Amino acid sequence: MGRRELLVIVALLVLAGAFRVCVAHWLANDAPEDGKVYAQIARNVLEQHVYSHETQAPYDPSLIRAPGYPLFLAVIYKVFGHTNNGAVRIIQAVIDTASCALVALLGFYWQPDEKRKRATAIGALALAAVNPFTTIYAATILTEVPAMFLALATCVAATIGFRAGEEEVTTETRRSRRQGFKRSILWWGLAGLFAGLGMMFRPDSGLFAAAICLTVLIVGLRRFWSAPPKRSTKFLSRTFAATLIFSFACLLVLTPWTIRNWRVFHLFQPLQPMHAEMPDEFVPRGYIRWLKTWIDDQRYIDPLWWELDIEPIDIDELPDNAFDSDAERARVAALLDQYNHPANAGDLQATPSPTPTPQPSPTSVNPKNQQKNSNANNSEKETDNENSNDQEDEDENAPDESDQAPPQEHGPVEMTPEIDAGFAQIASERIARHPFRYYVWVPAKRAHALWFNTHSDFYPFEGTLLPLDELDRDAHQQIWLPLFALLVGIYTVLGVAGLVVLWMSGDFYARSWVVLAGLIICGRLAFFSSVESPEPRYVVELFPFLAVLGGIAITRLSIFIRLLRGGEEA
Repeated sequence: MGRRELLVIVALLVLAGAFRVCVAHWLANDAPEDGKVYAQIARNVLEQHVYSHETQAPYDPSLIRAPGYPLFLAVIYKVFGHTNNGAVRIIQAVIDTASCALVALLGFYWQPDEKRKRATAIGALALAAVNPFTTIYAATILTEVPAMFLALATCVAATIGFRAGEEEVTTETRRSRRQGFKRSILWWGLAGLFAGLGMMFRPDSGLFAAAICLTVLIVGLRRFWSAPPKRSTKFLSRTFAATLIFSFACLLVLTPWTIRNWRVFHLFQPLQPMHAEMPDEFVPRGYIRWLKTWIDDQRYIDPLWWELDIEPIDIDELPDNAFDSDAERARVAALLDQYNHPANAGDLQATPSPTPTPQPSPTSVNPKNQQKNSNANNSEKETDNENSNDQEDEDENAPDESDQAPPQEHGPVEMTPEIDAGFAQIASERIARHPFRYYVWVPAKRAHALWFNTHSDFYPFEGTLLPLDELDRDAHQQIWLPLFALLVGIYTVLGVAGLVVLWMSGDFYARSWVVLAGLIICGRLAFFSSVESPEPRYVVELFPFLAVLGGIAITRLSIFIRLLRGGEEA
């Protein structure tokens, strides 16, 4: 690196760090309920010396969240004070800045042209530094920042290990082969440790580990078939050795948590449960399967999933594609009526009753509903004031007493096994009628909704771009949301262009990185398009890899522009 290039890199890192610290300070967000659960576990570890998400005694042990992020919070709370989320945000800003450096390093290694490596690193770093989609998570108490850092660290270590293994086989001297073997073991071991730590923060980080293992096997088998006979067996043996070392190191990190869950709960649970449930806790799998037959974006996640067993469900709020016929709609309406008015709450329906307090869980009442109720109360107060001023002019337009009465709160709701079985039957019938819709069409729509989103979550102007006439102009959504949608398109185009450039280079390593990036991106998108809660934040961890590919594409584009200018001058 020349002095000017180093100055550029340092300036970009300073820019990235300043951007993230400012966002962490000015846009701090404690709204995510998951963040409150993580913080409660961290406090219980420090204050009660037990890994529990309970808010009061007896603080029973828990396994609904992997231990990585709660322990990360516990360490920060121990040093800077309990519940000091400001310190957490600053540290996350620093970690996310380090992730930008890893993006630059990965771009350097993936660029096949030695002359363009430094320019690619700078371009990738610039794209990562100004990325608003990942930056906002420095200001939220969620796992995204450490998960992205560990995913990038895993890929960097695997990339170096991959190259070291190649050198071990292709070199001629015994000393070089020995050195290559040691380097390969070291880096594949580090990659496995990083992958295991990533899964301790977010279990879906296992998708990155799976993509790396598949890439090693695919590339190794390709080498086996194309290499000379003397080297083919070496390639094959080194491929399986790398896979075993990587997998062993990864499982080594998961072992303590697995042993703890076996001793405490007598369950083999190396990661957190799929639906974050406690042992013997009822999970409405039939209802979940019914949701997966039609739900295709995030609009219905809060009212139909995160607020299940907390808020009633209005069938009129469901879209037409949730039913195949009027008869099916009537069956769903009957099930929802049982959910909204459980049999054991008959005595409570006659008189107003307070909303039941749910057990501590990752879900809560939607803040939007709270705001809506607040606005309703304010409007009633304004109406009362107007009526008091006009008491002397009573006429037929005066509001009735019923209009001034406060709205009655809904009684308790409950999803029972019987109701769940009814939804399971409807789901099975819908899948049997339209298997293509369930296995292909609806997941494809979910994937589209996941990717082509504004990714403005946790910003003050968060929301969806369409329909345009519903944008909140007070929050300036008409400015920010189109800009964010445009940025998503730019990063996507640059990412695809980077894949094309790598593949067209014809370099063996470059095409290996295409396989790895494709498996990382497509694997994660395919997995989250198959679940019932397609939240766009689940694919934010892919944007650093788009920055890597974008840096490669920008370097090639700059060369093409220079060639055009040279031709015009000639």
